[in-house]
Amino acid sequence: MKKAVALLLALVWIAALSGCIAKLPGETLPQESDGPETGDTGKPADSTPPDTAEDTAPADTETQDTAPALPLLAGFGPVAEAVGAAAAEKWEFVNTADAAKMLADGSASAAVLPVGAAARIYNETEGKIAVAALLTSGGWVIAEQGDTVKDIFSLAGKTVYVPTGEEEAAAVFGYIAEEYGFEIGSTLKLEAASDARGKTPALLPGDLYGNSAQRAAIDLLAEWKDVTGESLWPGLCLAVRKDAEGTDSLTGAAKKALEGAKAAPGMEYAYVTGAEPLRESLRSYLSLLYKLDPKLIGGYIPDDGFYLPKNT
Repeated sequence: MKKAVALLLALVWIAALSGCIAKLPGETLPQESDGPETGDTGKPADSTPPDTAEDTAPADTETQDTAPALPLLAGFGPVAEAVGAAAAEKWEFVNTADAAKMLADGSASAAVLPVGAAARIYNETEGKIAVAALLTSGGWVIAEQGDTVKDIFSLAGKTVYVPTGEEEAAAVFGYIAEEYGFEIGSTLKLEAASDARGKTPALLPGDLYGNSAQRAAIDLLAEWKDVTGESLWPGLCLAVRKDAEGTDSLTGAAKKALEGAKAAPGMEYAYVTGAEPLRESLRSYLSLLYKLDPKLIGGYIPDDGFYLPKNT
């Protein structure tokens, strides 16, 4: 009897032990769980959401332009547009009248500017820019709506309207007029006007801003030559930041842009590069601007650092 009881107890103990073993960690037997349902592989069914790669990839990765940004060339008018188009593969062009400001603050690496404006920026930035090339000679005319202005003497007693912000051109025109005997403010008046292109007579770029209602009545480059005896009236130049890369390619593009191009009335293309040729071409003009108004060039005539020695 005692043996039978002992045997029965032994069987109960073995059964209990077997139940504990069935629940030990590491066993591959299915276990009851409140977690997600599993598939045939034992992984949670939907453990990898559909299109996981698309969801986790950066948005619009394939459409983003990862190419490095091109340096910026700023300028205003047909000459600037032509240079920008010729340099399109290596420079981004922005047609803006704020080119001088952008070059000064570094938001543009290069700009097409009047020579006097480039000198002013050179002085104001303590030599951080330089002239890489002279592009044009002259570029200004006296325009009118009608046919009353026959020559410069026809301006006697009139007011000539000047685009706001074009102090350099106004000063040079005033100099030419005085050489012909006019007294500025008396026998001839100059008045700045934001709408000068719509007034008559007006001092305007030779392209007349595309205004077909006006005609170029007086070629001021011809008058400059008569008054000064010099063939060159430095007009627009290519000015660059000295820390900019790729300026050699830009000067090459400028040369290409001017080859065979048709100049506007009162303008001639005058491509000059190299420190010494630029200095020889510009120094007498800068001296004149200094005499007319030192503020036009930033207070003083730029030193030799103003002329970029490396050009194409």
